[in-house]
Amino acid sequence: MNLFKENYEDKKPLAYRLRPQNLDDFVGQEKLLGKDGIITKLIENSTLTNSIFFGPPGCGKSSLGEIISNTLDCNFEKLNATVASVSDIREVAERARKNIEYYNKKTILFLDEIHRFNKNQQDALLSYCEDGTLILIGATTENPYYNLNNALLSRVMIFEFKALNRQDIESLIEKALKYLKIDMENEIKNIIMDISQGDSRIALNYVELYSNIHSQISKEEVLNLFKERNVSFHKKQDKYDMISALIKSVRGSDPDSAIYWLARLLDGGEDPRYIARRLFIEASEDIGMANSEAILIANAAMNASERIGMPEIRIILAHAVIYLAISTKSNSAYLAIDSALSDIKKGNLQAVPFNIKHDNVDYKYPHNYSENFIKQKYMNEKKKYYIPGNNKNEKLILEKLNKLWSD
Repeated sequence: MNLFKENYEDKKPLAYRLRPQNLDDFVGQEKLLGKDGIITKLIENSTLTNSIFFGPPGCGKSSLGEIISNTLDCNFEKLNATVASVSDIREVAERARKNIEYYNKKTILFLDEIHRFNKNQQDALLSYCEDGTLILIGATTENPYYNLNNALLSRVMIFEFKALNRQDIESLIEKALKYLKIDMENEIKNIIMDISQGDSRIALNYVELYSNIHSQISKEEVLNLFKERNVSFHKKQDKYDMISALIKSVRGSDPDSAIYWLARLLDGGEDPRYIARRLFIEASEDIGMANSEAILIANAAMNASERIGMPEIRIILAHAVIYLAISTKSNSAYLAIDSALSDIKKGNLQAVPFNIKHDNVDYKYPHNYSENFIKQKYMNEKKKYYIPGNNKNEKLILEKLNKLWSD
């Protein structure tokens, strides 16, 4: 027995001390963890599999990982991808194997900030996830579809967590005040709810700050201090809403609005590399064939974001944003690939035509013919996927295709 454990616990941050111990204590995420929530059902049936918890900070991802471990009676291992290595993963996997062999007990590996792992590190997880050595629960604030490789994504279930709503934060504040045995004015509670922006840790940190200073300064001084903090925190409103506003402004050909949302993201401390990656995608998704130079501009900005930081990168990103916003728009490439993928998922799996199979002597090499073109079969069942958009560049493309393929 550790006689000093209680002293140690008292020194931990309030947010840590108030972490939920079971699902009944958990606040928020009703769709996932309510009575009929999907994660609730998976836990009740002991069928939880490799998962990614994706959502903003302070919404309960880490806490839920520990609750799941306790509920399922599993060994619990925790790593942070900002400092963990492949050898750390191997060590956890070795301990997991021994737990299965000696105690018939599964191991949950909770990997925080999983998006920080590079491709090789992510690949190191694959075999352990696939053969059941580990149950992986990865947590990330970044969209996993942009930051995790396809091999790992194919082996996990993705659950999206939402920022806590105002009622959830108020419930946590009341719980903290009861735990600390102190009172708080409603006006101060409201400011803390404003500051937290759905982040439970921020809310509880401010309650803890209040508990440390409220007996030494006046209510007015507390209000003034928190109001100053509130202004700065509003700069960091939900980045997902603001990146959405940026992309939709570009798509809508409004360069002024696009520049404003770019400025909001940069002023709020968003990683320029994240912004640049989204612009790179936007260049093909909404501009595409109407102006193929757009992807070159976006690619240059993305490469620059890897080499140049703030404040200079703001100029390069602004250049890219304005260029993309004023470009002619077309989503023909986006629609083409989605249409083809939809057919494939429906079971339309065509065989490769005989004349274009590997090393087939019947293949006609287009460069041997006039204008480097000769009609021949490239699909057994011809279907139109690429439909040129109504813009200058694609009108020329349509004219060319009609000329080449007309009967």
